[in-house]
Amino acid sequence: MIDDIMTLIMKSISKNKKKKEKLTDKEIEYINIQNEIKNFSKQKLNRCLKDAERIAVKVGKYSLKYFGCPKKVSKKGKTDLFTEIDVRNEGEIRKYLLKHYPDFGFYGEESNNPDNKDFLWIVDPIDGTSNFIHGYPFYCISIGLAYKGVPILGVVYAPLTDSVYKAHAKSKAYKNNKLIRVSNSQKLIESLIITGFYYNASIDDDFLHDRMIDFANMVRRSLAVRRDGSAALDICMVAEGAADGFFEYGLSPWDVCAGTIILKQAGGMVSNVKMKEYNIFSKKQYIASNKKIHKEMINVLE
Repeated sequence: MIDDIMTLIMKSISKNKKKKEKLTDKEIEYINIQNEIKNFSKQKLNRCLKDAERIAVKVGKYSLKYFGCPKKVSKKGKTDLFTEIDVRNEGEIRKYLLKHYPDFGFYGEESNNPDNKDFLWIVDPIDGTSNFIHGYPFYCISIGLAYKGVPILGVVYAPLTDSVYKAHAKSKAYKNNKLIRVSNSQKLIESLIITGFYYNASIDDDFLHDRMIDFANMVRRSLAVRRDGSAALDICMVAEGAADGFFEYGLSPWDVCAGTIILKQAGGMVSNVKMKEYNIFSKKQYIASNKKIHKEMINVLE
């Protein structure tokens, strides 16, 4: 009897060793970073969250004066637009955050030049610029904080509804200081899904073709698909249960950093198409959900 038990124990140990051996270097690195994050001070994260919220709301309220009527519109590409409000907002956010956290780095959409620091503020001063320019009522300010590339804090402010979504790695997720939670939708066919299209979609025929296949497949397999043009706010829609899932290819770190941690702390899940942890710098397929429909979304998109 004892010999049988020892045999089972040895087999179990052998299986665990094999599982550990299968981990990639990146997976091991991610586990180590997560262990470091567990030792962070909740009090310090609360302070960072409060400061990020303060500046997000300040620049967001300022942007309202120019909603639908910016003074100047410029182009970074054929369809990638920015305004003087994008530039001003980012400057204000950068100045404020680096004054309070001089040892942290900063990476904004308009500056597009990340500092080489473990703690990195990742900012989209206007997420949904085309919407903002045209007066389409769906845009936000997104401020995320990453540690060694892993999102640990996020604030997303939607000025038009005066809504603040926020969370950090040791908190719950909130909308206007009220707890939020992902939906309980169990099946993809009963779920509302949000998506978006990368800027290159209009100039790269092969890329556009692939994205249209993803879109058509998801339309067939879900209840409905929406496209509103602000990824950070889209992800928050999933976090509060207004939508059940979100997917998009080609997103930048400032599009997803803040929303990712908010969604996770609301009980949601984020991954790449291989069901692995999503690298916010990868620009690959980003899949977010209430967890319950995640595997079905993967099956549609892989």
